[in-house]
Amino acid sequence: MFRSALRRPAAVLTVLAALMGSTLTAGPGPTALADDLCGLERSAAHHSEGLDTWNTAYPQPVGTLDAVMLFLSFPDSADLLDPEVIAADYFPATTDFFAAASYGRFELAVDVVPRWTELPVPSTHYAIQRDWDAGARTAYLRDAFTALAPLADLGAYDVIYLVADPDAPGVDSDATKVVNFHEPLKVAGSEINRVVTLFEQRPPDRNVLAHETGHVFDLPDLYNRPSGDTGDWDTHVGDWDLMGSQFGLAPEPFGWHKWKLGWLGAEHVDCVRVPGTTRHTLQPLTAPLDTAHPAADTRIAVVRTGRTEVLVAEARTRDGNDHRACTEGVLLYTVRSDIASAEGPVQVIDGHPDTEACAGRSVHPRLADAPLDTGESYHDAERGVRVEVGDRTPSGGWNLKIVKE
Repeated sequence: MFRSALRRPAAVLTVLAALMGSTLTAGPGPTALADDLCGLERSAAHHSEGLDTWNTAYPQPVGTLDAVMLFLSFPDSADLLDPEVIAADYFPATTDFFAAASYGRFELAVDVVPRWTELPVPSTHYAIQRDWDAGARTAYLRDAFTALAPLADLGAYDVIYLVADPDAPGVDSDATKVVNFHEPLKVAGSEINRVVTLFEQRPPDRNVLAHETGHVFDLPDLYNRPSGDTGDWDTHVGDWDLMGSQFGLAPEPFGWHKWKLGWLGAEHVDCVRVPGTTRHTLQPLTAPLDTAHPAADTRIAVVRTGRTEVLVAEARTRDGNDHRACTEGVLLYTVRSDIASAEGPVQVIDGHPDTEACAGRSVHPRLADAPLDTGESYHDAERGVRVEVGDRTPSGGWNLKIVKE
């Protein structure tokens, strides 16, 4: 489930940066994650989808990362729930999600501090909301870390979850997000670059913590944020990939994200760069990796269509994290490395633009039937690419023909 809190040496809070924002900048990491054919170059765009290098400002989710979950109450809190009951809303579900998505290559190990720590002012004082005033947010985090410093060595953790009393009158679930510091928070000689602030009501949104944790690993928001108070948030990727919607029926991370995070290697990628016809066999994205024959275990086919853009094909089936998926087939999407988070860096291609599926369950029914099945094809005249889907394979994937003009 989750681990009991480790009673590590008490931390001393020394400095809280006054300015916080949504971006961090860092130079390219030392390790190349992609070949020079189809791995897009990481740009200065926030949460760039480039994966030629790892952004070392973020922890890479390979191996074991340590997280801590702490609980904050207020003078206007009442009838507080057991923190371990709230923690059970998120774990082991979040850990299990990442274990499956990473093919067992990543473990999120969580310590829970099972007590409430009261902040000095009522919850309404902080004006908690989605587009939070920077001053009010700074005050909240300053008060939180001052109160929490004696409880755990926060600098020892890769991921920090701050859970506010869900029943406090000033708590707004829309304010749940990752907060990045322009200047690191210094705790007992260690630096904290970001925290996940949870304001969820109970029960929380499905996969909300996995979505927010994805930002800790430099994944972008893939939703479309409409202007004004109304509009469709899910036009870019629909149900596909939890960074689009935590409610999605098929939240398994895109194969491109798995490559970026280090869960897939170059041996799992077929790259198409030059004109001609190529044939590929895509294994289901959610299937266990073939560690004995990785070169025969293709998970994505990537067509280079520009300096900052690729077209990706992957096989999606109703398995694992995608067991609720509306449809199965070969999913196509474009990736741009020069477009920032929440501005559409990934666009799912609708393989059936005249139909929709799973109305009432899907977050965006028009894309719920986006994948192509055997005998179907897609032609992008502008990019000069044609994709034809062949027969299913014995392992449940699909054969594929790609023509690059």
